[in-house]
Amino acid sequence: FVLVGAAATLSASIYAPLTALFLVCNLVPNGYVLFFPILLGCLISKNLAKRIIPYNVYTYNIKS
Repeated sequence: FVLVGAAATLSASIYAPLTALFLVCNLVPNGYVLFFPILLGCLISKNLAKRIIPYNVYTYNIKS
């Protein structure tokens, strides 16, 4: 559950589910056993975050 949560948080914050998936799968030995549950968590969190807030950490425009 911790790995799925970490991947979902990263995926939601940067809108990059595949990057989050591979980074988290490489954290632990045999992490790719959890490939599909982590992928599902990443895709759901990215879509939900995109519906709530239309920008991410890279596209946020700071107006001075």
